[in-house]
Amino acid sequence: MKESRNLGPIELDGGSGGGAMEGMASFQGRALPVRVEIDFPERLSDAIVDDVDMVLDNLAFVDGLARNTIETGMRWDASAPAKLFEAWEQKRSGREGAHADFLDQLRPTRILILPDGGLASRERVAMTYGVADGTVSGTVTVRFMEPTGPELAPAPRAGFA
Repeated sequence: MKESRNLGPIELDGGSGGGAMEGMASFQGRALPVRVEIDFPERLSDAIVDDVDMVLDNLAFVDGLARNTIETGMRWDASAPAKLFEAWEQKRSGREGAHADFLDQLRPTRILILPDGGLASRERVAMTYGVADGTVSGTVTVRFMEPTGPELAPAPRAGFA
């Protein structure tokens, strides 16, 4: 059995079609749900566990890249962060809020780590954010793609409530 410095023993559910594990990591003084998915559990190695730990050891860096991606995405009206910001402003009784206020309200709600590359996906990490003040539901996800880097997941067709 392989052991993560951050998650403890790696115990995957599933089998030859893929395996996953749920855990928790500490980030910004709070527990952050972590999901690790591996398409080839039989290839689980110390190197793959090290990749998982590297992401979890560097959550502040990952968060910084994700926040920059979200902030950049707010420039495009059809993006998930722009739509979530619009819903956030409307829920605050029409008071206009600054983008910086909105960004301060975003908190990571989950991280997904896909360390072995999977079958067809280039996604390696996905960090999901929600609005901490609870005024609006919905999330924005930043996906870290190999080899191109972070990109925003599309906004839901129905928008945010």
